Amino acid sequence: MSIQSISRRVLLASLLAIALMRTGPLAATSYVQVSDEALVDGSPLAVVARVTAVDRSVVVPVRGGSILTTEYTLEVEEPLKGEAPGRVLRMRLPGGVTPEGIGLRIYGMPSFRPGDRTLVFLEPDGHGAWRPSHLLLGAFREVRAGERSLAVRNLHEATEVRKTPAGVETAPGNDRLRDFDAFARWVAARGAGARPEADYLIGYMDSQLLRQALGKFTLFEDGDDHLNLRWFDFDTAGNILWKAYSTGQQGVPGGGYGQFQAALQAWNNEPLTPIDYRYDGKTSSTNGLETYDTVNTILFNDPTNILPAFSCASGGILALGGPWYQAPQTADFGGKPFHKILNADIVINNGIACFFDRSPDTVKAAQELFGHELGHTLGLGHSCGDADGPDPSCLNPVFDDALMRAFIHDDQRGARLAPDDRAGIQVLYSQIPAVPANLKATPQSTTEIRLTWDDASESETGFRIEAKTLGGTYAEVATAPANSTSFVVGNLLPATGYSFRIEAVGETGASIPSNEATAATLAPVAPCVADSHTLCLNNNRFKVSVEWKISSGQTGVATHVAVPSTESGLLWFFEENNWEMMVKALNGCAVNEHYWVFFSALTDVQYTLTVVDTQTGQTQVYFNPLGRPSPLVTDTSAFATCP
Repeated sequence: MSIQSISRRVLLASLLAIALMRTGPLAATSYVQVSDEALVDGSPLAVVARVTAVDRSVVVPVRGGSILTTEYTLEVEEPLKGEAPGRVLRMRLPGGVTPEGIGLRIYGMPSFRPGDRTLVFLEPDGHGAWRPSHLLLGAFREVRAGERSLAVRNLHEATEVRKTPAGVETAPGNDRLRDFDAFARWVAARGAGARPEADYLIGYMDSQLLRQALGKFTLFEDGDDHLNLRWFDFDTAGNILWKAYSTGQQGVPGGGYGQFQAALQAWNNEPLTPIDYRYDGKTSSTNGLETYDTVNTILFNDPTNILPAFSCASGGILALGGPWYQAPQTADFGGKPFHKILNADIVINNGIACFFDRSPDTVKAAQELFGHELGHTLGLGHSCGDADGPDPSCLNPVFDDALMRAFIHDDQRGARLAPDDRAGIQVLYSQIPAVPANLKATPQSTTEIRLTWDDASESETGFRIEAKTLGGTYAEVATAPANSTSFVVGNLLPATGYSFRIEAVGETGASIPSNEATAATLAPVAPCVADSHTLCLNNNRFKVSVEWKISSGQTGVATHVAVPSTESGLLWFFEENNWEMMVKALNGCAVNEHYWVFFSALTDVQYTLTVVDTQTGQTQVYFNPLGRPSPLVTDTSAFATCP
C-alpha cells in the first residue's frame, strides 16, 4: 500500500502515575504539576518571544534514527532568565509532516502560529535547539481578555496528580490564569535570585472560555476534520500484533510484560466486537513515536529520551501514547467515514518507579493503566473526567465505573471493561449496533405513551419497538428511524399498564433488547362509581380494581368486601370468606406532595392492581407474576397530583 499521508495522534497518558496511590483514583491522562517556582529554578532559559516562523518538517538525527519535529523560530523580546545565544531561537517539539506527506501529530504538544506572543521556559533539546521544559507545562501563550493580557497554557484534558500525606489525590486538569506582564516580571525577579510574592495569579479559567480563547490550538483534538479513528483489520478476521521493549519497565513486577498481556486480552474478550490484539514478544527497536515502522510497541523507560526528564520531587510528564493513522484518506464503516489506524505506540517515561511504591496492588494497577492506554490506541477517548466534558467530576456512576474514565481507579480491578467501555468499543467495531440505553416511558394520553432513550450506536438503520401488556408477550408495535431518541406509541388501551423495550437494527443484525420501561396510559376523567368489583377510596377520588389469573389459565376480577372505611378496602379472589388483599389510598400531600398507595396481598397468583386518580386520569398499575409471593408495597410517590 502506498501511504501518501499518515498522521500521528498521541495521547498524554500516565501509565505509571499509580505509584503514590493509596486512597484515591489516578488519572490515566495525567501529569504531576510543576510549580512556577520549579519551572523557573529548573529551566536554564526563560524568555518572552514572538513566533516569527513555523517549519513542520524538521527531521533531527537521534541515536539509532531520527525524529520528526516542528521547529518554531522565536524572536526574543525580553530575556527573563539565563543568557540567550542571540535574539533568534529555534524551539522544537515532536510532531510534524515530512516532505513525503507522512505526518506525526502528538496530543498534548503546545502548538503556535506565526505572530503568537509566548512566555516559554526552555531547556536544550540535545540537538542544537531548545524545547519547552516539561513540554506542555513550560509553554504559555498570550491571550487577550478585554484590556488584559493573560498567560495561558491549556491543561483542560489532562488530569493533575497531587501529592498528599496519604498518597495522592487527582482532579481534572485545570490551570490558574496569570497576568502575562506581571508573570513575566515575577519570572525575571526570581530568575535574578529574588523571592517575590506571586502577585500575577488571577483565578481559574472555565473550560468553555478557554476553548474560545485558544480556538483551534486547544489540545487533545482529533484532527482538522474531527473524524474518528479505527482499525479496519479486525473486520476481515485480521489481528494486530504488539511488542514490548526488551528492558521492561522499572518499578513494575516482572517488567510489566504479564500486565500488558492481560490488558490486551481484556479488550479481546469483548464478545460483540472482532478485536484481536496479540502479544508478539519483545523487541529492541526504539522507533516508537519517532519513526513509523508498522510495529506496535510499548516502549519502557523512554530509551531515546523523547520525553523531558521526570522528577519525583517536582513532577513532570509521565507518558505519551496513541495511534498512527492515515490522513486525509478515509474508509467507511456502518455508513460513516473513519481514518484508518495503521500503527500504535506507547512510550513510558524514565525514572518514574517512585510512582508505584504505594499502590495497594501494583500488578492490578499496571493492568488497569495499560488497558486504559490500549483503549486509546483502539480509538476511544475518556468516558468522563475531562474538565470540558459533559461529566468532568464523573458523577454518573456508569461513566465513573469505566476503564476509560480519566481517573485510574487503583482498586485492584485490573483491566476490566465496564458497560460504557463496551458501548464505546461496539460503536467503533461491532457490526451489530450497540444496545439503546436508559429507556423511559411516560403516559401522554388515554391511548399514547411516549418513549425516550439514549442512542448508543452510530451504525443503526433504525429501531424496533416492542410492547406488551403486563403479564403478556412482547410483540413489535412500531419502528423508528436511525438516530431517533424518542417515539410516541399509539393505539393503546386506556388505563392499561404496558412494558416496552427497543432494539437498534443494523444491516447485519439487531442489538439485544434495551432495558424495560413500564407505564400506564391515562384513564378517562370521570367520577368513581363503586360496584362489587370497584373500590372508591379517599373520598371517591381513587378508583381501584384488580384482575387475577391462576396457573390453569382461569382469570377473574377481585370482589371488594364491604367495610366502613373511605381510605382502605379489602378484596377477595375466590371465596368471599377468603380475603386476599388490602389496599389503601392515602393523602400524603402535606408530607411530600404526593398521594400514596399501600397494599398487601396474601397470595402468589398473578394479579394486576389498577389505581386511577379520577380527577386527572393519571393511572398506576402494579403487577405480580404468577408464582411469586406478593410483596408489601408502600408507594409514597404514586401520584404527583396534589391537592
